[in-house]
Amino acid sequence: MGKAFVMLMALVALGLGAQGQDVPRVEVFTGYSFVSAGFPVATDPAAGTARGSLNGWNISAAGNANRWFGVVGDFGGYYGSPTTTRLFKPANCVLCTGNVSATLHNIYTFAGGPQVSVRQNNLNFFGHALFGGAHTRADLVASNVPSATISNTSFTVIAGGGVDIPLSHRWALRLQPDYFLTSILDRRQNNFRFSTGIVFRSGQ
Repeated sequence: MGKAFVMLMALVALGLGAQGQDVPRVEVFTGYSFVSAGFPVATDPAAGTARGSLNGWNISAAGNANRWFGVVGDFGGYYGSPTTTRLFKPANCVLCTGNVSATLHNIYTFAGGPQVSVRQNNLNFFGHALFGGAHTRADLVASNVPSATISNTSFTVIAGGGVDIPLSHRWALRLQPDYFLTSILDRRQNNFRFSTGIVFRSGQ
């Protein structure tokens, strides 16, 4: 009876171990990232906003508690220098008109939060809600309104998800679209981010 109990417990332990090995404990992603970003044209809100494209990198690491829940840390850097120029008439100056221009140089992000996964047919579909900060640098230049060089860190939200397509037992290809919130001069920008690259899975 004692031997049978020991054997049963050993089989249960092996079964639990095999079940745990189905899910990687850690998934590390690195790759290319594209951002379509909004940014203000001038310090005056009446000047409006513009959009530009930035290219860069995205790195994240997720620790999985089980098959469906994990916690992820996400970091990114985006570069370009998209510039927009337009004719602007300040509201407080009847006879004033002039060109205003804005250049968005770079954005750095650091965020973390929960991630939910659905693992099916060797594919991993996931969604996440990440919260943290975005450091932005931009130049706002105008003839009739105050000019400014913006270099500040503000609250950010990155919400989205994607799919990991297996290449081997350890490696996968990731496709990941995200909504990406930034704030420049206390004005909200709704951005789009797309990342793609390689995932390394450890602890399976």
